[in-house]
Amino acid sequence: AEQLAQLMVGRPVELNAKREAVANQDEILNISGLTIKNHLGAIVVKNVSINVNAGEVLAVAGVQGNGQTELARSIINLEKALSGSIKLKGRELLGLSIKAALSAGIAYIPESRELDGLVGGFTIYENLILDVIDQSNFSKAGILNRSAISEFAEEKKNQFDIRAQDIYAAANSLSGGNKQKVVLARELSKEVSLVVASQPTRGLDIGSIEFVHKKILEQRAAGKAVLLFSTELDEIYALADRIAVMYKGEIIDVVKPNTPPNQIGMLMAGVK
Repeated sequence: AEQLAQLMVGRPVELNAKREAVANQDEILNISGLTIKNHLGAIVVKNVSINVNAGEVLAVAGVQGNGQTELARSIINLEKALSGSIKLKGRELLGLSIKAALSAGIAYIPESRELDGLVGGFTIYENLILDVIDQSNFSKAGILNRSAISEFAEEKKNQFDIRAQDIYAAANSLSGGNKQKVVLARELSKEVSLVVASQPTRGLDIGSIEFVHKKILEQRAAGKAVLLFSTELDEIYALADRIAVMYKGEIIDVVKPNTPPNQIGMLMAGVK
């Protein structure tokens, strides 16, 4: 696969990077007894309990439509929980505003970069500060510090290899990979303890997939907890320290990353 990727990209591609052990394994995220109804009144997340530690990637695997989307969104209160608890380093997140949940220390990479990750008509410059525009280094008394924002945006454009003419290019003019790099640049430049990444490589080319995987593993190496939602088993095996399999709204098992694919497949089909 990597030889084929090299032919496609024109350079060596590493899709199975080594994951070194991380010393700090303190619990960062604890979800307990979480139940969520959708807008039709159906239970889509059923009594889910999982935890994620510092320096760990917990991957939630499953066929799309088994509650992963709602579970991911609930962590920053985009979905309202019927019951249960979501604690970040011991602090309850349920009941907080979306902004307060993010500010508690969460980087959120949504399932759809176009619908939820970016404002398409805004520039790269503007999208990079969407949820931090009120910080004192970017604005005071409602007046933007444009030089500081421009400096920040140029730095992130280079650091995350965002391919665009300049930072004033509209987000909707970018390729899928570069759109996702803008989302990553914004979310991973904040001081956080938890990274929630939902289908982070969906629709991306092989070079962009490698880049996203590298950035996720950098967060793990820095001691962040990573909760990854993916329908791609190759991606899960490349990144996960543990794999939680979700079926019909429930976590039916949590397994090691050396579990054979056929066993994961059976779990994804609801066979314990």
